[in-house]
Amino acid sequence: MTADASSTDARPLAARPQAAPLEDPLYYLRNMQTLVDWVDTHHADLLTQAERERLRRFRALPDRARALLTRMLMRRGDRFRYSRLNYHEIGCTRSAMAVLIEDGWVRPDPPLRVAELEPLMTRAELAQLATTHQLSLPASASKGRLLDALNGHFGTATRPWSEWHPAGDDPLAELAEGALFQRLNLMFFGTLNQDLSAFVLTELGHQRFEAVPFSPDSRAFASRAEVDLWLELQQARDALEDGVPVASIRPLLPSRIEQCQWLEHRRGRLLFELARSAERAGDLSTALALYADSCHPDAQLRYFRVRERQQPNVDTFNALQQALTRATRPAEREALARIQRRLARALGQVPLPNPKPALPQLQLSLPAADRVESAVAAALSRPDAPVFYVENGLINGLFALLCWPALYAPLPGAFFHPFQAAPADLRRPDFVPRRRAMFDAALALLGDDRYRDTIRARYDAKHGITCPFINWSLLTPELLALALRCIPPADLGAMFRRLLDDLPAHRSGLPDLIQFYADTRRYRLIEVKGPGDRLQDHQQRWLAYCHDNGIDVSVCYVHWHDH
Repeated sequence: MTADASSTDARPLAARPQAAPLEDPLYYLRNMQTLVDWVDTHHADLLTQAERERLRRFRALPDRARALLTRMLMRRGDRFRYSRLNYHEIGCTRSAMAVLIEDGWVRPDPPLRVAELEPLMTRAELAQLATTHQLSLPASASKGRLLDALNGHFGTATRPWSEWHPAGDDPLAELAEGALFQRLNLMFFGTLNQDLSAFVLTELGHQRFEAVPFSPDSRAFASRAEVDLWLELQQARDALEDGVPVASIRPLLPSRIEQCQWLEHRRGRLLFELARSAERAGDLSTALALYADSCHPDAQLRYFRVRERQQPNVDTFNALQQALTRATRPAEREALARIQRRLARALGQVPLPNPKPALPQLQLSLPAADRVESAVAAALSRPDAPVFYVENGLINGLFALLCWPALYAPLPGAFFHPFQAAPADLRRPDFVPRRRAMFDAALALLGDDRYRDTIRARYDAKHGITCPFINWSLLTPELLALALRCIPPADLGAMFRRLLDDLPAHRSGLPDLIQFYADTRRYRLIEVKGPGDRLQDHQQRWLAYCHDNGIDVSVCYVHWHDH
């Protein structure tokens, strides 16, 4: 049945969903009802008439039956022994289950194969089953060995649970509407990586989220077809995680999703993972085809690495040259240039030079310590020039505080439920272009002292709100005050602009330590390398960028000595 087109009217969104108080014994049921009502109100056009009728029936169930169904939906798997469903606030499991069975929410006594008994029966119960069917096994046989023997005896035959477990008064029930609630969860959160536990974490105060206003076009999915495509992709991902061969998964994949960029981005990630699996298995031709079809940012790089292994010839070299002219991300250009130099040598050509910037260095000999960064910080720190271990936390944090309105702008498809730490399109190529004017306005504040007041005010107003750019325990008031005093706005602007060049890649690789000279309003950045450690590519790029932009930066090489 198709979705009812009469439900596509744009209705104003109700108040933001709120987590139920944990003092309520049925808090999880209240949270489930909030999710169901939100989806039914704001995503009704993505539901069939039959699905909306089931939600009406769900609301009509007695509280105890709805609570038991919710408990089952929150747990792993879809089959449950009654003895494992004892909840004080629900009371008698059998009476609540009887209501669910009568209304078709669960199936009683489902048929099972031997392989499906593993999570349901104990080793002792499997041993009793083997004895009943006269299978000769030692008393110490493991659960795995018992299952192998039973599987050899019964094969793929199915039997009702009551026949596998005839001696016990412990019925088994199977969810009948798990797929419906999976669909509801997906439409609410835009992912299956979040569930009702998000309500609980919020109510406990473990997580707080920015209150982004919702609008009718903020939904994760614009059509039922997009929900179906997401579920198709998830089916293929599940198969990959279960070890199904890539050749068997490829037919499950939808073709390129032109109508929805974020779903195509998700498809590209899955294609990339399938290609990596094929590459590791030695199926290079399949890997090449999958990389070529993927929009993942690293797909082109892996494609040429495979071609380098498979066919290091002039055609590969020429194709690589063309790819280099198209590449815009610094990390991708550098990695492709590295392949280009190797191919040039393999083909007897002179490779292009790869000059490395001469970075300032420090050499320290210190007593051996568990954490080299902490040892260097302690060695260099002075009362008038403290050193902090910040790595990626400080510059990212300052960036987020200055650019908060751009990061949390209520653009279509960015925020669609109240438990999002970041916009859904953060890792997409169009994230910055869609917000370019807002980022430009934020960076314009660096032209005078307004940026300091803005960052301080946001620090107070947003402190504790979950943000992927901010580690609140690291970004203390002391560190914030020193950073705003000692880091010139021109330096902040330079580093923020580099972040905006490639947010997913450039959020990491920043130097480990920062030293402040508060009296003279100066600072320096220090990357720490212990014995045997070397600079990674993304660290090298950050260091070179800072050095080229006149930022005081150096690499500290540490050697251990005896106490």
